[in-house]
Amino acid sequence: LLERRFNIDSIVIMVQKEVAERMAAQPGKKDYGALTVAVQYYTEATLVATVPPSSFYPAPEVDSAVIRLKLREEPPVNLYDENLFFQVVKAAFGQRRKTLLNALNGFFSNYTKDELQGFLETSGIDAMRRGETLSINEFASIANHLAEQKGK
Repeated sequence: LLERRFNIDSIVIMVQKEVAERMAAQPGKKDYGALTVAVQYYTEATLVATVPPSSFYPAPEVDSAVIRLKLREEPPVNLYDENLFFQVVKAAFGQRRKTLLNALNGFFSNYTKDELQGFLETSGIDAMRRGETLSINEFASIANHLAEQKGK
């Protein structure tokens, strides 16, 4: 629904509570991941309510949550290449235990490790950080530096 950019203002859905928490997570939290960045790129996510298992018959073994996704008119960041942005996000979260430099190096084989470290330094990002600590603005900065190099 988000990638297709249908002409809608918001989406209200009920999902497993843990999924809703991932959608609305903040950088540095254990729930923060690629899903979070994608949802927050397209929407403003708000947890509306938690729904206990007793609200259903038969009762599931998990809590549910209602989340409202208000679609953004414009993304929160300016990108030279949206696809490259999502590749950077995918790389950063593909192997969560790796540092950002090693995660990007394993994904972007057309750049040397030194080049990638240079892109991170130019973006003001410590190469030893992990993907779950980066804000959407920092992901955009990395993607834009990579796009600039690709265009040269």
